[in-house]
Amino acid sequence: MSRPLVALALVLCAAFAAAGWALRAGVQGRAELVFVNGSEPRSLDPALLTGAPEGRLADALFEGLTTREPSTLQPAPGVARAWRISDDGLRYEFELRPEARWSDGRPVTAHDFVFAWRRLQDPALGAEYAYILHAVRHAEAFNTHAASAEALAGPVREALASLRRRAPLPAADWQRFAAEQRLGERLHGAGGDFLAALLSRRGGALGAQELARAEAELAAAAARLRRSADTARRHFGVDEGVFARSDRTLVVELRAPTPYFLELTSFYPSYPVPRHLLEAGARPDWFLPGRLVSNGPFRLAEWRVGERVRLVRSDSYWGRDAVRLASVDALPIENATTALNLYLAGDVDWLPSPSYPVDLVDDLRLRPDFYSSAGMVIYYYRFNCARPPFDDPRVRQALALAVDREAIVRDVLRLGQIPAYHVVPPGLPGYAPPPSALRFDPERARALLAEAGYGPERPLPAFGLLYNTAEIHKQLAEVVADQLRRHLGIEARAYNQEWQAYQASMLAGDYDLARAGWIGDYLDPNTFLDLWVSGGGNNQTGWGDARYDAWIRAAADPDGFARAPGEALRGLREPEAMRALLGRSAAAGSPASRREALGALRMQLFREAEALLVQEAFPILPVYFYVVSGLVKPSVGGFYAELVAADGTRRPNLQDLHPLRGLRVRR
Repeated sequence: MSRPLVALALVLCAAFAAAGWALRAGVQGRAELVFVNGSEPRSLDPALLTGAPEGRLADALFEGLTTREPSTLQPAPGVARAWRISDDGLRYEFELRPEARWSDGRPVTAHDFVFAWRRLQDPALGAEYAYILHAVRHAEAFNTHAASAEALAGPVREALASLRRRAPLPAADWQRFAAEQRLGERLHGAGGDFLAALLSRRGGALGAQELARAEAELAAAAARLRRSADTARRHFGVDEGVFARSDRTLVVELRAPTPYFLELTSFYPSYPVPRHLLEAGARPDWFLPGRLVSNGPFRLAEWRVGERVRLVRSDSYWGRDAVRLASVDALPIENATTALNLYLAGDVDWLPSPSYPVDLVDDLRLRPDFYSSAGMVIYYYRFNCARPPFDDPRVRQALALAVDREAIVRDVLRLGQIPAYHVVPPGLPGYAPPPSALRFDPERARALLAEAGYGPERPLPAFGLLYNTAEIHKQLAEVVADQLRRHLGIEARAYNQEWQAYQASMLAGDYDLARAGWIGDYLDPNTFLDLWVSGGGNNQTGWGDARYDAWIRAAADPDGFARAPGEALRGLREPEAMRALLGRSAAAGSPASRREALGALRMQLFREAEALLVQEAFPILPVYFYVVSGLVKPSVGGFYAELVAADGTRRPNLQDLHPLRGLRVRR
C-alpha cells in the first residue's frame, strides 16, 4: 500500500474514537482553548512533578516569584513585583505583590514560599526535582546530608571493614564497591583529598593500611555531614538560605552566583503551595478538584480521568485582567491519530509534538498551521547500569554504536532532527562540546561485546526496551530493537507502559533499557549535565562517578574551584586547558575580566563532565535532538513558535513553551 493510502487508513481508523471525544465535548461544552496534553497527569503538586504534561498545567495553576514573558520567555515579575540582587550575585531580595492571592482569597506571602522551598527539600517528601534549588544556601545539606551521614557511618563503614579483610584489594574491586555504596553521591565533596584520590584510583591495588585509613576518613566525613545537616535544619527557611523578612519580603541566599537563578524562580518546583492548608494536615490528594487552592492565572474546575482537565480563569489572580482565556481543556490523548483527527475536525486548537502521527509529517509540514524549529530537547534511552549486563560500560557503548541515528532521523522522523552523539544539544551560548566516542560502528560494537565476554557462543541475553505509551515512541523502540538484532544479533523486546506506570518503573529501577527525553529547563549546559550526578533525582540509571560529581559541583561554584581546585583536578581529559583557564582567572585584573574568566572555566568543567559521559561511561544512549513542532490553529493568538527579544532579534522557541496565560482565541 502506498504511503498516502496508509496515511488515509490511519486517519480513518481513528475516526470513531475522535467522534467519541467530540461527542463528549459537545455534551459537556467546549472550552475556549483545547489542546492535547499527551498523557494523564500523575499529580498537580508542584513539588512532585517532573513531566511536560504536568508542567503545562502547573504553569497555569500556580505562579512563582517570576514568570515567563510569553514572547521572549525571559523572567518577568510574577508574585514578586520587583527584586534586588547584591553586587556579588549571592543575595536576592524579592518584593511580593500585596494583591497576590490564593484562589480561596487568602494573601500569598513570603512565608508560603519559605514553606514550599523547605517542603521541596524535605527528604521525607522525596521530590525528584529537589536538586533544582540546591544552589540555595543550606538546601542540599537539608535535603541529603543527614541520610548520607547515617549511611557512611553505618552500613558503608561496616561494608568497608569487611572489605578490608580481603586486602590487597584490586582497584577494579574497589571501584565496584564505591559504585555499589554510592560513595561519590554520599560524600558530597566532604571526604577530603585522601578519599577523593581513592575514588579516582583506576589501577593497582589498595592495601590494608589504605583501607583502614579510608574507614576512618568515612567516619570523619559522616561527622562533617551530620554537622552541616544540623546547621541546615536550624537555619534553612528560618534565617538563612531562604527566609521571610516580612510578609512581603523574601530573602534568598545562594552558595555561588547562579546566572540562571531567575529562570529557576519561573519553574514549577519553586512555586508556592498553600501553607495554610498543608500545615493544617491537608489530604495527600489536596491537588484534586474541589480541594486544590492555587495562586496562578487559572484554577482547576474539573479533572475527568481519561477525558480532560478543565481550567478556568481565576478571579483571585492579581493579573486576571490580562488573562484572555476564560477556559482551557487539556486532553490526555496518547493516540496520535486520534489527536490529529480531533485537530482536523476543529475540536482541538493546539497539537504539540509528538501528538501527531510521524508517518504524516511530509504532508503536515506543508500546512500553513504547522510549525517547527530547533529544540533544546534530547531523545535518549537510559541504561539500567545497576543490572547486568548493562553494568559493563563496554556493553553500553556497544549498543550505542549499533544504532544508526542518521537512518532514524532521515527515514523515520524526517523533520530535520539532529542525530545525537552528545548529551548537551548544540547552540547553547558559550559551550563547546567535547569529542565523542559515539558513532555508527557495528564492527567496533561487536569487538566491545567480545571484550565483555559475549559473542556467537555466548550471546548477550535478551532484554526489554521500555517506552511510555505514544505512537512515535513505539515506532522508534521497534526500529532500535530491529537495528540491534540486525547489527549485533541481540534480541530486544520493545514494550510499553502508561505514563504513571512508566514513571514508577523508572523510580524503582525496574527496567533494562528505557526511552526517555529531556527538555532543558533553562539556557545553560547545567540543565542537561546535572541530571547525571550520583543519586540525582532524575538520573534513574544507577550510574555515578565521583569525578563527574566533582566537576558538576565545581561548575556550580567556579570561584571556589579557582581558589581551591582540589579533587576536581583529578581525571581530567584536557588538563592543560583547565590549567590555562585557572591561570587566566587568577591573573584577571578587574571584576569584569574575572567574571568572564570564571564563566569560561565553568564551561570547561561542563566539557570535562560531558566527555566522561560520551567517551567512557555511556550511562545513556543518545538518539537525536528534537525539532519542536506541532499544529496550531490560526485563531490562536499569543503563540510564539519564534521568540522576539526587546531589541528585535529572533530565536527559536527551543523549549516549545507557550504559557496559557498569554494565549487568546479569536473565533
